[in-house]
Amino acid sequence: MTDGTTEVDQLADTAMQLVSAGVDFFQLRYKSLSAKEVYEIALPLANLTRNVKMNLVINDRIDVAQAVDLSSVHLGEVSLPVSAARAVLGNDALIGRSVHSLEEAIRAEQEGASYITYGHIFTSLSKPGLPPRGLSSLGKIVESVSVPVIAIGGITEHNFEQVLATGAAGIAVIGAIMSQKNPGEAAKRLRELLDRSKYQPRSFK
Repeated sequence: MTDGTTEVDQLADTAMQLVSAGVDFFQLRYKSLSAKEVYEIALPLANLTRNVKMNLVINDRIDVAQAVDLSSVHLGEVSLPVSAARAVLGNDALIGRSVHSLEEAIRAEQEGASYITYGHIFTSLSKPGLPPRGLSSLGKIVESVSVPVIAIGGITEHNFEQVLATGAAGIAVIGAIMSQKNPGEAAKRLRELLDRSKYQPRSFK
């Protein structure tokens, strides 16, 4: 997931590094930019990733996703409802939703979310001053919904196995990759550790 601060001209190179490292999803997330600005960033990335295994997901901007011929978006608290996004993008679209409670998770599944992200699990620099929700609450979310649950927030190579032990479908990271001097190497190491873990995530489709 982009951190919203990475220089735009670095993104294409970073994206290709992440492809080589085996990253499954790359979420383009620049909340402070206009639709036009996000489109100008997304278009070359969409063309770059269209024929590789890594999926480019657009944060919030359904209009931008359509404009660059993608059907994969991630919705936040103030985004359109999942059901509205589904009506626009269709039944086959990949639509994720950020949730912060069990009630929100259940509602997102009922509205047709393809997957949900839940967090923050551990103390996170992107959520300063806010207490983490922890592994126990993550486990309850995983047990209560049938859609894949992606954990986010303060996850590193040192604690990811605790996350996978809950049955989560995977992890989402920002700082563990994007704030590193070499994002590709950081992603590659994390991918190798994930593949060697005794806790294999649930199938994610």
